[in-house]
Amino acid sequence: MAPVQAPARILWIALALGWATDILFYGKPAGISVPLFVLLGLAALFGLGRREGVAARRANLWLLAPIAFFAAMIFVRANTTLTVLNSLALLGLLGLLVYFYAGGRLGRLGLLGYPTVLGLVGKHVVIDPVAPVAGVREAVRPNPRTWRRAAPVLRGVALAGPVLFVFAALLASADSVFAGLLGDVLQLNFLTSLPELLWRLALIGGAAWIVAGGLLYALRRRRAPEDGPQPGAFRPAFSLGFIEGATVLALVNALFLVFNWIQVTYLFSGEAARTLDYEAYREYVRRGFGELLVVAVLTMILILGLRWAAWKETSREGRILNGLSTLMIGLALLLLGSAFMRMVVWEDITYYINTELRIYVRWFIIWLGVAFLWLLGTLWTRPERFAIGGFVVALGFLVTINLINPDAEVAAYNLARNDELSTRYLYLLSADAVPALAAGLDSTTGLVQQHLRDDLARRLWTMEHDPTWQAWPAFHLARWDAYRTLTTLQAAGKLDTVSATR
Repeated sequence: MAPVQAPARILWIALALGWATDILFYGKPAGISVPLFVLLGLAALFGLGRREGVAARRANLWLLAPIAFFAAMIFVRANTTLTVLNSLALLGLLGLLVYFYAGGRLGRLGLLGYPTVLGLVGKHVVIDPVAPVAGVREAVRPNPRTWRRAAPVLRGVALAGPVLFVFAALLASADSVFAGLLGDVLQLNFLTSLPELLWRLALIGGAAWIVAGGLLYALRRRRAPEDGPQPGAFRPAFSLGFIEGATVLALVNALFLVFNWIQVTYLFSGEAARTLDYEAYREYVRRGFGELLVVAVLTMILILGLRWAAWKETSREGRILNGLSTLMIGLALLLLGSAFMRMVVWEDITYYINTELRIYVRWFIIWLGVAFLWLLGTLWTRPERFAIGGFVVALGFLVTINLINPDAEVAAYNLARNDELSTRYLYLLSADAVPALAAGLDSTTGLVQQHLRDDLARRLWTMEHDPTWQAWPAFHLARWDAYRTLTTLQAAGKLDTVSATR
């Protein structure tokens, strides 16, 4: 890796960004602070790259789009699970951008390359600032001549002590405000906030160190040969023969054929619904989709593992393995169809309640099907391209979850029931659901409406008595919209403020 020209400049900018983390995040929930900090970090990276003469690799700049999206979604969505997933996705994407900013090509990375790259970035983020920080420390270390010059100043401070004591006593007797200030200083009241100050300084230093490591590593890497080895790319220490691999695929395909024949003739045809009684049919569809989803995931791992480990001596053997894998992909798609149908049937039964997890599972099935189709396409053309497609599929799943707003969908679906189950899990929903909950006041009746009113009043009371979200760095679109909706309901007389304290 090439050295940077001005490491001190990078350290100063990193320290400024570390100070920004204290202003934007300390004691405040995530909000507009996240996209703002990401914008500052990207501006520092591209600005320093220009000063250092390190051009960004254009083929990898498409990473900026999902980075901007997930940073914005942390500002838009209040759901805790989504915030965690968006934060992890954002950190991973920033790590990939650091690695591929000026060298390499993300599209050539294999499946194992993604965790390998993130591990490399994490290592360099920790160790790369050591040398520049040590260099700065050596540069600012005073020499003995400087200490000799400081000695008279120290003697002057010692001589000024008695004089300052007399003057301070006279001035304190002349002004009560000054006397109070002097008393606070002498009693060392400022030391009560010292632990918090030290903690904040440690956070600023830690954030600055991480930012400096990321900037240094991004700018030190240069363009790598396109045909060079990729991170995480290695051959297994052992290999399976063609016969072994083909036997595994053939036997699993036979098992899947039997199972899918039952799905087609018994579940998809409606025979199960006609022959089973209500409770038996409910239990039949309820218990199946989780196991089928696990089988589908394991099937993809099996295909990828055999493609990686099975030895193919001739092109004919390769075509046979690809054919067996193609059949397995088709059967796995039928398994996913069965799992999805079971979920749909389960949603039609009387006591179904929508949950955030079920929304995740439903869309995971759909995007896993897309991944299987991509695997099928790359299997016969460019197998090495599956990894980038799988990466995009994972991003697509998270993008979809963000766009559908799970909490709002759960609230609207459950409130449409208008029965005792409608409001059972309202307290689990975030501020994302407040507009849907507010709309439910007009569509629900009786005890359901009263429970809903109580929940909304409690949310308003909590927001009014929690100052942390009201600071400007914590400005959040979902929380702001929820507060505006709740205050509008209160002004219209639809909320009972007394019930908020229950």
